[in-house]
Formats: sequence, structure tokens, C-alpha cells
Amino acid sequence: MTDHPAIDREAFKQFERAGYSRVAAGYDKAAAPVTSQINDAILDAVGTARGTHLLDVACGPGLLSAAAARRGAVVTGLDFAENMVAIARSRCPEVAFHNGDAENLPFEGARFDAVVCSLGLLHFPDPERAIAEAFRVLKPGGHYAFTCWTPPAHNPFMGLILGSVQKHGTMEVDLPPGPPLFRFGDSAECEKALLDGGFVSVSITELPMVWPFSAPEEVVPTVIASTARIGPLLAKQTEEQRRRVERAIVEGAKAFATTRGIEIPTAVVLARARRP
Repeated sequence: MTDHPAIDREAFKQFERAGYSRVAAGYDKAAAPVTSQINDAILDAVGTARGTHLLDVACGPGLLSAAAARRGAVVTGLDFAENMVAIARSRCPEVAFHNGDAENLPFEGARFDAVVCSLGLLHFPDPERAIAEAFRVLKPGGHYAFTCWTPPAHNPFMGLILGSVQKHGTMEVDLPPGPPLFRFGDSAECEKALLDGGFVSVSITELPMVWPFSAPEEVVPTVIASTARIGPLLAKQTEEQRRRVERAIVEGAKAFATTRGIEIPTAVVLARARRP
């Protein structure tokens, strides 16, 4: 699954980079606290401890890097979105953050004890290349872990957002296409990619999370402000389609009301492996 002839890889990469640099502050405020719910599980998966030399690929605003640093790890972070790197540097000045490409890591081989990539592979035009680069910079015996969203059928949050667009609007809009969004939400696909990449001792688990909102009406603006693709996707709908999509999301969110507000379940696949 390395060849996607319909994809302009550079266009997709530039779209993702520009988008996540644009929404960096919103992502830091809304999405990063959600994804940080699984940070300890990711760090445990690669045995993060004092003195571990760890690379955080697609580090975003640096919450996972900061969690690793609190464990005493020697952390290096990398992200392709300049504004994400700026926030990460401000949050965690003791970490060496780099603006760079996961498919062409600016590090020598066999440098790190562990490499992690949380929700990054879906933003790379060539995920296999990113996996190969992680393998290259790992020391023999080093551990690699990545996470990706589970597909909408098993992910209420993604089901609500994307299902509403599919039902009341269209996914066929003029945006740079990329690899299948939920490809690595499939355990078999994760295992195959890691084994093909030379890794051994592969294990796959699913991790639940919850995305909280103060009210149903907050879901759409929060998602638009913290993701690179949903805002442009909605902007490409007709005015009537967008109204219907947003109304469906608000109504659907009401089903997840609790005494604390709206809490929509979501989940990721956590894949871990070792370089022999």
C-alpha cells in the first residue's frame, strides 16, 4: 500500500503543514489535552525512563515530549508545522525541538532508544517512509510506538463528525487527497507495516479517550479551530449543506450529555514494536 497514484504527495504535505501551523494555538487548547490522555500509555509502550533517549515525531505542541521529560528522558521533538514547534519550545524549553520532516529525519542512524509518533502517520503522504526513518534512527533493540484513530464505526467522535458530513454534505471536495485516513486504525494493517519495515515483537492495543465540550454548540467551532482539514472541508460545502451538517453534529452531540457537559468517546490504536 505504498503507492497512491492519485495523490500529489507534495501538495498533501504542504496542505497539512500549513493547516496545522494555522490551527496550532487552537489545537494546543482543545485537541492536545484530549490526545494527552494516552501519553502515559505511549511512553510505557517504549519503556520511557530516566536517561532514555527518545524522539517524539509529529510532536505538535509538545505535551507528549513534556511528559517524557518529566520521566527524566532525554527528549528530542520534531514537527513539520512551525507554529507547533514554537508552542512546544515555549512549553518545554529543556527539550530540543526541530522543525522537520518525518519522512526525512535530520538525525544520524541508531541514535535513539525509543521513537514515538502519536497521531502523526495519517498526516504523512508516505507512512512507510516515516516508519523506515523511525527504524533507521533507532538503536538495535530500541522501541517504536505510534497511534492512529480507530475508524468511525468504532469511534463515536469520528462517526459523528464525518458521518454528519457524509449524510448531509459531501466528502468529495477540492482539497489535496491523502492516504486513507483510517488505514492504521486496522490492527492487521499496523502489524503488516511494522513487520514489512523490519520491526519485530509487534503488539497492537486500543486505547479509549473522551473529547469533552461545554455544550453541543461548542463541538463544531472547537473542531474547526483545532484541526487542519475539517474547517476547509466544511467551507467547501454549499451554505445549505453546511447548515445541515452543523445541525446534525449539534443534535448528535446531545446524546453524549453528562452532568459535566458533553463527553464524546473516541479511541486510537496503539502499535508498538522493536528494532532487532
